[in-house]
Amino acid sequence: MNYYAPAIWNYEEPDVDLLHLVDEFVSLGYNAISFTSWELLRTDYGRVAEHLRSSDLRVAMHGNFETPVEDVRRLVEVLGDCLLTCTFDAAQVQDTRGKLYDVTRMVEYLSQLLASTDGTDLRVAVEDFPLDQTALEYYRAELAPVLSSPRYGMLVDVGHLNMRLRQWECYREAGVGEYLARLPLPVWEVHLHDNSGDRDEHGHFGLGNVDFAAVAAGLKAIGFSGVSTIEIAPSFHGKTPAESKPLSAESLAQWKDMWEAG
Repeated sequence: MNYYAPAIWNYEEPDVDLLHLVDEFVSLGYNAISFTSWELLRTDYGRVAEHLRSSDLRVAMHGNFETPVEDVRRLVEVLGDCLLTCTFDAAQVQDTRGKLYDVTRMVEYLSQLLASTDGTDLRVAVEDFPLDQTALEYYRAELAPVLSSPRYGMLVDVGHLNMRLRQWECYREAGVGEYLARLPLPVWEVHLHDNSGDRDEHGHFGLGNVDFAAVAAGLKAIGFSGVSTIEIAPSFHGKTPAESKPLSAESLAQWKDMWEAG
Protein backbone atom coordinates (compact mmCIF):
# COMPACT_ATOMS: atom_id res chain seq x y z
CA MET A 1 0.00 0.00 0.00
CA ASN A 2 1.23 3.50 -0.83
CA TYR A 3 1.14 6.03 2.00
CA TYR A 4 0.67 9.74 1.36
CA ALA A 5 1.06 12.24 4.19
CA PRO A 6 1.02 16.02 4.65
CA ALA A 7 3.74 17.67 6.74
CA ILE A 8 1.01 18.78 9.10
CA TRP A 9 3.35 20.82 11.30
CA ASN A 10 3.43 23.54 8.63
CA TYR A 11 -0.34 24.03 8.93
CA GLU A 12 -0.78 24.34 12.68
CA GLU A 13 -2.58 27.46 13.91
CA PRO A 14 -3.24 28.58 17.50
CA ASP A 15 -7.02 28.13 17.39
CA VAL A 16 -7.18 24.98 15.26
CA ASP A 17 -7.49 21.64 17.01
CA LEU A 18 -4.84 19.19 15.77
CA LEU A 19 -7.34 16.37 15.27
CA HIS A 20 -9.59 18.66 13.25
CA LEU A 21 -6.56 19.44 11.09
CA VAL A 22 -5.89 15.72 10.67
CA ASP A 23 -9.46 15.17 9.49
CA GLU A 24 -9.18 18.05 7.04
CA PHE A 25 -6.19 16.47 5.35
CA VAL A 26 -7.87 13.06 5.27
CA SER A 27 -10.74 14.73 3.40
CA LEU A 28 -8.18 15.96 0.85
CA GLY A 29 -7.11 12.39 0.07
CA TYR A 30 -4.25 11.67 2.48
CA ASN A 31 -4.09 8.26 4.20
CA ALA A 32 -1.23 9.08 6.59
CA ILE A 33 0.00 12.06 8.60
CA SER A 34 3.54 13.33 9.14
CA PHE A 35 4.07 14.87 12.57
CA THR A 36 7.16 16.21 14.27
CA SER A 37 8.08 14.55 17.53
CA TRP A 38 8.04 17.89 19.40
CA GLU A 39 4.60 18.67 17.96
CA LEU A 40 3.25 15.43 19.43
CA LEU A 41 5.05 15.86 22.75
CA ARG A 42 3.25 19.11 23.43
CA THR A 43 -0.19 17.55 22.79
CA ASP A 44 -2.27 14.81 24.36
CA TYR A 45 -0.59 12.25 22.11
CA GLY A 46 -2.57 9.38 23.61
CA ARG A 47 -5.72 11.06 22.32
CA VAL A 48 -4.03 11.61 18.95
CA ALA A 49 -3.04 7.94 18.74
CA GLU A 50 -6.58 6.82 19.56
CA HIS A 51 -7.98 9.06 16.83
CA LEU A 52 -5.46 7.77 14.29
CA ARG A 53 -6.38 4.16 15.04
CA SER A 54 -10.10 4.85 14.81
CA SER A 55 -9.51 6.49 11.40
CA ASP A 56 -7.13 3.71 10.22
CA LEU A 57 -4.37 6.26 9.60
CA ARG A 58 -0.63 5.72 9.59
CA VAL A 59 2.06 8.08 10.88
CA ALA A 60 5.49 9.31 9.87
CA MET A 61 7.31 11.07 12.70
CA HIS A 62 10.14 13.51 12.05
CA GLY A 63 12.43 15.16 14.57
CA ASN A 64 16.01 15.86 15.51
CA PHE A 65 18.62 14.54 17.87
CA GLU A 66 17.91 17.29 20.40
CA THR A 67 14.78 15.48 21.56
CA PRO A 68 15.65 13.04 24.38
CA VAL A 69 15.57 9.49 23.08
CA GLU A 70 13.36 8.49 26.03
CA ASP A 71 10.70 10.95 24.81
CA VAL A 72 10.83 9.51 21.31
CA ARG A 73 10.61 5.95 22.66
CA ARG A 74 7.53 6.96 24.65
CA LEU A 75 5.88 8.29 21.48
CA VAL A 76 6.82 5.14 19.58
CA GLU A 77 5.22 2.99 22.26
CA VAL A 78 1.98 5.00 22.33
CA LEU A 79 1.63 5.22 18.54
CA GLY A 80 2.36 1.52 18.14
CA ASP A 81 1.47 -0.04 14.79
CA CYS A 82 0.25 3.33 13.46
CA LEU A 83 3.86 4.49 13.23
CA LEU A 84 5.62 3.61 9.97
CA THR A 85 8.80 5.71 10.06
CA CYS A 86 10.80 7.66 12.61
CA THR A 87 13.17 10.08 10.90
CA PHE A 88 15.62 12.75 11.98
CA ASP A 89 17.45 15.80 10.70
CA ALA A 90 21.15 15.00 10.65
CA ALA A 91 23.09 16.17 13.72
CA GLN A 92 26.06 18.42 13.07
CA VAL A 93 28.94 19.73 15.11
CA GLN A 94 31.12 22.75 14.43
CA ASP A 95 34.83 23.07 15.08
CA THR A 96 37.81 24.72 13.42
CA ARG A 97 37.23 22.58 10.32
CA GLY A 98 33.70 23.93 9.91
CA LYS A 99 30.42 22.02 10.17
CA LEU A 100 30.70 18.25 10.25
CA TYR A 101 28.24 15.40 10.73
CA ASP A 102 28.10 14.30 14.35
CA VAL A 103 28.03 10.62 13.45
CA THR A 104 28.98 9.38 16.91
CA ARG A 105 26.03 11.13 18.48
CA MET A 106 23.60 9.98 15.78
CA VAL A 107 24.69 6.34 15.98
CA GLU A 108 24.44 6.22 19.77
CA TYR A 109 20.90 7.65 19.63
CA LEU A 110 19.73 5.47 16.72
CA SER A 111 21.21 2.34 18.26
CA GLN A 112 19.14 2.92 21.40
CA LEU A 113 16.00 3.51 19.36
CA LEU A 114 16.52 0.44 17.16
CA ALA A 115 17.25 -1.75 20.19
CA SER A 116 14.13 -0.57 22.02
CA THR A 117 11.94 -1.30 18.96
CA ASP A 118 13.45 -4.69 18.18
CA GLY A 119 10.78 -7.06 16.88
CA THR A 120 8.73 -4.25 15.29
CA ASP A 121 8.54 -3.07 11.69
CA LEU A 122 9.39 0.54 12.56
CA ARG A 123 11.75 2.03 10.00
CA VAL A 124 14.37 4.52 11.18
CA ALA A 125 16.20 7.03 8.99
CA VAL A 126 18.20 10.25 8.83
CA GLU A 127 17.37 12.93 6.27
CA ASP A 128 19.79 13.06 3.33
CA PHE A 129 22.51 11.11 5.13
CA PRO A 130 24.70 9.60 3.88
CA LEU A 131 24.30 11.33 0.53
CA ASP A 132 25.93 8.71 -1.67
CA GLN A 133 28.12 5.62 -1.69
CA THR A 134 31.30 7.65 -1.25
CA ALA A 135 29.88 9.23 1.90
CA LEU A 136 28.75 5.85 3.19
CA GLU A 137 32.23 4.39 2.75
CA TYR A 138 33.74 7.38 4.56
CA TYR A 139 31.46 6.86 7.57
CA ARG A 140 31.04 3.08 7.32
CA ALA A 141 33.11 2.16 10.38
CA GLU A 142 31.24 4.60 12.63
CA LEU A 143 27.87 3.62 11.15
CA ALA A 144 28.47 -0.13 11.53
CA PRO A 145 26.18 -0.55 14.60
CA VAL A 146 23.13 0.75 12.69
CA LEU A 147 24.03 -0.56 9.23
CA SER A 148 23.50 -4.06 10.59
CA SER A 149 19.79 -3.33 11.09
CA PRO A 150 17.44 -4.01 8.14
CA ARG A 151 15.21 -1.24 9.54
CA TYR A 152 17.81 1.50 9.09
CA GLY A 153 17.62 3.53 5.88
CA MET A 154 17.31 7.13 4.75
CA LEU A 155 14.86 9.92 4.14
CA VAL A 156 15.32 11.72 0.81
CA ASP A 157 14.26 15.36 0.64
CA VAL A 158 13.41 15.96 -3.03
CA GLY A 159 13.52 19.75 -2.75
CA HIS A 160 17.06 19.53 -1.38
CA LEU A 161 17.90 17.00 -4.10
CA ASN A 162 16.84 19.54 -6.75
CA MET A 163 19.17 22.16 -5.29
CA ARG A 164 22.10 19.77 -5.18
CA LEU A 165 21.59 18.72 -8.80
CA ARG A 166 21.57 22.36 -9.88
CA GLN A 167 24.25 23.78 -7.58
CA TRP A 168 26.79 21.09 -6.71
CA GLU A 169 29.44 20.37 -9.30
CA CYS A 170 29.75 16.73 -8.21
CA TYR A 171 26.05 16.10 -8.97
CA ARG A 172 25.36 18.56 -11.78
CA GLU A 173 25.75 16.01 -14.57
CA ALA A 174 23.53 13.43 -12.90
CA GLY A 175 19.84 13.24 -13.68
CA VAL A 176 17.26 12.49 -11.01
CA GLY A 177 17.14 8.81 -11.89
CA GLU A 178 20.90 8.40 -11.68
CA TYR A 179 21.04 10.30 -8.40
CA LEU A 180 18.41 8.05 -6.84
CA ALA A 181 20.05 4.93 -8.24
CA ARG A 182 23.31 5.91 -6.49
CA LEU A 183 21.73 6.13 -3.03
CA PRO A 184 23.58 3.86 -0.60
CA LEU A 185 20.69 2.86 1.67
CA PRO A 186 17.04 1.88 1.24
CA VAL A 187 14.70 4.88 1.13
CA TRP A 188 11.94 4.72 3.73
CA GLU A 189 10.42 8.16 3.16
CA VAL A 190 10.56 11.10 0.77
CA HIS A 191 9.78 14.75 1.44
CA LEU A 192 8.20 16.29 -1.64
CA HIS A 193 8.16 20.03 -2.28
CA ASP A 194 9.08 22.33 -5.15
CA ASN A 195 11.69 25.06 -5.62
CA SER A 196 13.60 26.79 -8.40
CA GLY A 197 16.90 25.17 -7.43
CA ASP A 198 18.24 28.36 -5.84
CA ARG A 199 16.81 28.14 -2.32
CA ASP A 200 14.64 26.00 -0.10
CA GLU A 201 11.14 27.28 -0.91
CA HIS A 202 9.02 24.31 0.23
CA GLY A 203 6.48 25.11 -2.45
CA HIS A 204 3.54 23.28 -3.96
CA PHE A 205 4.05 21.34 -7.19
CA GLY A 206 4.51 23.79 -10.07
CA LEU A 207 6.01 26.60 -8.01
CA GLY A 208 9.52 25.65 -9.16
CA ASN A 209 11.28 23.29 -11.56
CA VAL A 210 11.45 19.94 -9.76
CA ASP A 211 10.79 17.14 -12.27
CA PHE A 212 8.39 15.14 -10.13
CA ALA A 213 7.59 12.68 -12.91
CA ALA A 214 11.30 11.80 -13.10
CA VAL A 215 11.39 11.53 -9.30
CA ALA A 216 8.47 9.09 -9.33
CA ALA A 217 10.09 7.02 -12.07
CA GLY A 218 13.43 7.00 -10.25
CA LEU A 219 11.86 5.95 -6.97
CA LYS A 220 9.97 3.15 -8.67
CA ALA A 221 13.22 1.97 -10.25
CA ILE A 222 14.84 1.54 -6.82
CA GLY A 223 11.77 -0.20 -5.39
CA PHE A 224 10.56 2.58 -3.10
CA SER A 225 7.47 1.58 -1.11
CA GLY A 226 7.56 4.02 1.79
CA VAL A 227 5.85 7.23 2.86
CA SER A 228 5.48 10.17 0.47
CA THR A 229 5.25 13.30 2.62
CA ILE A 230 4.10 16.48 0.85
CA GLU A 231 6.21 19.01 2.76
CA ILE A 232 4.69 22.30 1.65
CA ALA A 233 5.36 25.25 3.97
CA PRO A 234 2.81 28.04 3.26
CA SER A 235 4.77 30.66 5.19
CA PHE A 236 7.81 30.19 2.94
CA HIS A 237 5.99 31.65 -0.04
CA GLY A 238 3.49 34.09 1.36
CA LYS A 239 0.49 31.79 1.75
CA THR A 240 -1.78 31.23 4.71
CA PRO A 241 -2.62 27.65 5.70
CA ALA A 242 -6.15 28.14 4.33
CA GLU A 243 -4.79 29.34 0.97
CA SER A 244 -2.30 26.50 0.83
CA LYS A 245 -4.57 23.53 1.59
CA PRO A 246 -6.10 23.40 -1.92
CA LEU A 247 -2.55 23.54 -3.34
CA SER A 248 -1.63 20.64 -1.07
CA ALA A 249 -4.59 18.68 -2.42
CA GLU A 250 -3.57 19.47 -6.01
CA SER A 251 0.03 18.44 -5.34
CA LEU A 252 -1.14 15.19 -3.79
CA ALA A 253 -3.38 14.41 -6.76
CA GLN A 254 -0.52 15.10 -9.17
CA TRP A 255 1.86 12.86 -7.23
CA LYS A 256 -0.67 10.03 -7.09
CA ASP A 257 -1.20 10.31 -10.86
CA MET A 258 2.56 10.26 -11.50
CA TRP A 259 3.08 7.36 -9.13
CA GLU A 260 0.27 5.29 -10.57
CA ALA A 261 1.09 6.07 -14.23
CA GLY A 262 2.47 3.03 -16.03
